[in-house]
Order: sequence, then C-alpha cells, then structure tokens
Amino acid sequence: MSSPLPAGAAASPDPRDAEAGRPLAAPAVGPDHGLGRKVAKSAAIMVLGRLATRVVSVISTLLLVRLLLPADFGLVALAAAAFVIADIVTATSYGLVLVRRATVDRALYDTAWTMNLLRCLLLGGLVAVTADMQAALLGDPRIAPVLSVVALTVSLDGLVSIGMARLQREFRFGEIFRYQVTAKLLSFVLTIALAVLFRSYWCLVLGNLFAKLLLIPLSYYLAPHRPRLSLEHWRELFGFSRWMFATNLCMAADGQGPNLVLGRIGGIEAVGMYNVSYQIAATPVTELAAPVRAPIYSGYARVLGDLAALRDQHLDGFAFLSALTVPLSVGIALTAPEWERLALGPAWAGAAPMIAICALYALVDSLSHFTFNVFTVLDRQRLFVAIYATLGMIRVPAIIAGGLLAGPWGTLSAMLATGVVNVFVWHWQTGRLLGHAAAIPFLRLGRTVAAAVTMTAAVLLLRSVWPAIGNSSLEAFARLLTVAALGASVHILTQILLWRIAGRPAGVEQTLVTLLAQTVQRRRERRATSHGWARVLAPLLGRPREPKRPLRPLPALTEPG
Repeated sequence: MSSPLPAGAAASPDPRDAEAGRPLAAPAVGPDHGLGRKVAKSAAIMVLGRLATRVVSVISTLLLVRLLLPADFGLVALAAAAFVIADIVTATSYGLVLVRRATVDRALYDTAWTMNLLRCLLLGGLVAVTADMQAALLGDPRIAPVLSVVALTVSLDGLVSIGMARLQREFRFGEIFRYQVTAKLLSFVLTIALAVLFRSYWCLVLGNLFAKLLLIPLSYYLAPHRPRLSLEHWRELFGFSRWMFATNLCMAADGQGPNLVLGRIGGIEAVGMYNVSYQIAATPVTELAAPVRAPIYSGYARVLGDLAALRDQHLDGFAFLSALTVPLSVGIALTAPEWERLALGPAWAGAAPMIAICALYALVDSLSHFTFNVFTVLDRQRLFVAIYATLGMIRVPAIIAGGLLAGPWGTLSAMLATGVVNVFVWHWQTGRLLGHAAAIPFLRLGRTVAAAVTMTAAVLLLRSVWPAIGNSSLEAFARLLTVAALGASVHILTQILLWRIAGRPAGVEQTLVTLLAQTVQRRRERRATSHGWARVLAPLLGRPREPKRPLRPLPALTEPG
C-alpha cells in the first residue's frame, strides 16, 4: 500500500519502518514548491469525495422523506443528541498528532489505536448503561433500544485501522476518498432497503450499524496496520487530548445546543424539520469547506517553520474557498421555497424559511471554522479553548433566550446573529497569531460579498414580479432553474466587473481565470496531439496524415484588460 509522495516532497514514511520500530521519515519543513499543488490536488480529491457522498445523501434523503415522517427523523436526532455530545467531547483526534509530529514509529500508532479503542468501548458501554435513563429524561421509551444499537455501533468504531491517519500524513487522499464513498454507499443501500421493508425509524439506526461492520475490514485493506495493544506513548497523546477534550466540549455545546433547545421548545417534529433543513442548506459548507480542512492542515504542517508561508496559505485558501461557498449558500437561501417543494414534499410544508436561515447560519460558521487549523498546527490549544468557551457562553444563552421568546425561529435567529460575531472574533485572533491585520481576510472578500448582495437584489426583484409558487413540481423546477440561472449570472458578472474596475489585482478571480485558461489549454493540447479516427484511418486509406497544427498561445493573464 505504501507509495511515494508526489514529486518535490520528502519520501513517504515506509510502513516497514513502523513495523520494525524505526522512526518514520519526517514531513518536509520549509519551502516546498510542489506543496501548493499537493494541497490543491488533495483538496480536490476530498471535495470530489464529498460531492459524491452528497449526491448519495441527497438521493437517500429524497427517498427517506417520502418513506418516513418528520417525527421519525426527530426521534433519532433527539436520541442521538446525548450520544453525539459524549462522542464529540471524548473524541481524541490522535490523527492530528500523527500528522503533525516530525517522526512517528510503530509504538505511537499502536498507542493511538489502543487509546481510541478504550475510548470507544467505554463510550459505548456508558451509552448502553444509561439508555433507559436518557429515554426517561427525554420522555419517550422508544429512545432506549435506539441508544443500545448506537452504543454497539460506536464500540465497533474503535476497531477501524489507525493506518487511516498515515494516509493523511502521506497526502494519500485517494484511499481516503474510496473509504468515504464506500461508507456512504453502504449506508445508503442498507438504510433504504430497511426503510422499504419496515417503514420505521429503525432503518436510520440499523443501516449505520451494518455499514460499520463492513467498513472495518475495508479500512485495513486500504491502510494496512497490524495493531498491537500498547500504551507506551500515552502521556504524549493524553497531553494533547486534554486540550482536545476542552475543545470538544465547546464543539458539543455549539453543535448539539440547537437540537436540545428545539426538542424542548418545538418537540420532535421541530428537531426533525431542523435536521433535514440543515442537511439541504449546509450543502456548500459540508461539500466544499469541510472536506478541504484535512489537506489544508497537512499543508500547514509542511510549512510550520515559515510563518510568512503559513500566513499566505491561510489567507489565499480562505479567499478562494469563500468565493465558492458565499454565492452557493446565499443561492440556496434565495431558492429555499423551490427546494422545499422539490426535495421534501407536502409533509414538510413550512420548511423553506428554516432552509434559508440554516444556509446563512452554516455559511458564517464555516467562515469561522476555517481558522481552527491554524490554532491546532501552531499548538495554541489553550488560546483556542479560551476563545471557543467565551463565544459559547454567549451563544448558548442566546439560543435559549431566543427559543423562549420566539420559539424555533428565535433559536435559529440567535444562532445566525452569534455566528456573525464569531467570524470577526476568530479572524481577529488568527491575525494576531499569523501577523496580519484583522481586516485583511474581509478585504479579500469585498468583491465576493458585493456580488452576493447584487445577486440577492436581482433575485428578490424577480420574485416581486413573479406570482407565488404553486403546487406543481414541474413549475417549482422551472422556477428553480430560472432563479438559479439569474442569480449565478448576476453574481459572476458583478464579481468580474468589480475585479476589472479594481485593475485586475492578484486574488481569487485571477486564480479562477488562470485555472480556466489552463484547462482550456490542456484541452487544446489533447485535441491537437490525439489520434482522431480520421488521422488513424488515413494510412489505411492511402492518404497521408495531416500534420499537427501548432497551438496558438493564450494571451498573458496578467496583461491589462
């Protein structure tokens, strides 16, 4: 399974060294001219993987919302809330240590695997023992057997190969892509089959359990590692995980707070409506922003000794990713009525406003979360926890107060408002670590935000003169295509116009134009050098082949317009 890193990088750690107990090769530190390409390629692979899994998820959701009711989704989400909190709080993230550490040996891998196995067994046992108590607290006896199955699933998770962390360390994201897509496909097939057979919320729980049983051997096939029980490096890993524990506690309160508040205020139906709405609304974030964090972290680790290079990677990556997620998230918010009609059906009437506000909330939170890797790679977990805890002490009371004052919409509005505050705080603190002004990241987003505002105005103007949507799915589909085409055209044209007015400075627009030009150039080269049918058959027909025509070079992209 071992393979060398792409050209320009240090040799990949050889797993045979790990088996023998010898230290593995350290990742290259300092300038690496191929690093940007490796990070970009790895990010592209992860985005492709998430897009593939999202397609499967969308198909699964479209089928399940017609086989199950909002209460079914709400029951499973509410049952999982306490477990998810415990899972997030106790997550060790030992893979980050294995990626960041200069040298690793077999004992470190084995210690990480052993400690993660112990964690999963303890967590699974805790969930199983407290299942009845949690069901009583949540007021639904059906939750207890659901939690028992969840406990078994999480216990099995501790058996996954620790070699998966080595794949990230070696920039071998192709194997990670295969694992993630296979996991989603297995879960999809099993869940849909169970839903068709039983028409019950049990399909959501048992599908994940059966998929996990099949994924464990797959992890060892893709990332071979014969695990041994070991606690040799437990002090080092525990020292890292103690700060991760505090971080995870903040993340649990941040991520599961809405489920718990909505469950108390709006009931199981409100929880189900929120979870499905968020799945649709957060698509740009979950399929673009989230999957690139692992390659970006690996890229940060490679330039850890060069603060200027780290700063450039962070700012360039933030501007590029935001240029994609901002218009897509705003676009989903603007087309929420059509998504409700097409994706959910009549049983989910009234979800459109929730989809819109979830899209904006997910967007602002993703802008904050992009900074998290900087704190981790610089080993500033104490500062990270302090910031996260402070912001959490603002958000949690805010969503509770919003829920008490205005119901579910008050909770979601409070999440959006606190999310905007969080964006500015996180980037201000990141600027202090990397040595740039707090305003720099937002100045790079100026044209993107202005284009999104213009797009919003254009779509709202169109809606003001277009009659309200009817009950026809065909009409909803036509409206979605029309609104999306108008919004995309206005956004792209506005951003390009603003870029040209600014003198075509280096930035995300220049990067996108360069990538487009390179794609066109490669297509022209392939067309010129390919042996089409006419050129292949020419000698057989007694005719000479046409000489290849030279390519006309593209104009320099940096020349003024």
